[in-house]
Amino acid sequence: MEFSGRTCIVTGAARGMGFAVAKKYAENGANVVMMDVNETLLAESAKTVDALGEGTVLPMAVDISKTANIEKAMAEVEEKLGAVYALVNCAGISLYTPMLEYTEKDWDTSFDICLKGLFFLSQAAARNMVKYGVKGKIVSFSSQAGKIGEPGGVAYDSAKAGVAMLTQCMALDLAQYGISCTAVAPGMVNTEMIQAYLARDCVNYGMTKEEFEAKRLEGIPFGRMGEPSEVAELVYFLSSDRGAYITGETINFTGGSCNI
Repeated sequence: MEFSGRTCIVTGAARGMGFAVAKKYAENGANVVMMDVNETLLAESAKTVDALGEGTVLPMAVDISKTANIEKAMAEVEEKLGAVYALVNCAGISLYTPMLEYTEKDWDTSFDICLKGLFFLSQAAARNMVKYGVKGKIVSFSSQAGKIGEPGGVAYDSAKAGVAMLTQCMALDLAQYGISCTAVAPGMVNTEMIQAYLARDCVNYGMTKEEFEAKRLEGIPFGRMGEPSEVAELVYFLSSDRGAYITGETINFTGGSCNI
């Protein structure tokens, strides 16, 4: 299998798109390091992933907002699995609050997880790749919200826009080592986070959850949400040998809604 013997790290791996990516790697023989802050859910998700392939599955409860946690986790990964071939930065937190009510804590939390933590984990993974001479792949999750701002999204949307620029800068710095850096910008993907958003924000528009979802889907040319498994296919391609010449790019995964 294509990823047999290769170690891949996925953050936000306990559910949603990160979980789908972890499963895709396992099905193709990878050793999968699953990082998430939700230790209980992570343990259950890791059991599912472990049953899909013959590689090692290593669940790790890690809060990437602290660099000390990242350093400790990466040391453990190297000790147990050696070289890292791919890192997928899927962890994030969506805090939407009207601008006039936004707090410093909300701002710091959004940036610490969505941008700062993403960078320092990428740095640690890249150092591992350089050390072992691996022409690895770093795939990060931006968002449609980083391209089309939304009410209340001052920090989340700004951080996700930052992921696209960070990806370009990392790609330029790491090209000399043969390491590629790309990003994916999903729109509405059928995850727990999106379902919670629909249930929460529908009241602001005087709609039921079903009515609000239908309204949002009107803005998507394909007329439906994406599925986590579809995102996983794109991430898998970008981190495979077939995607080796793609770097510095942020690829929309929005069903065409970023084009209208």
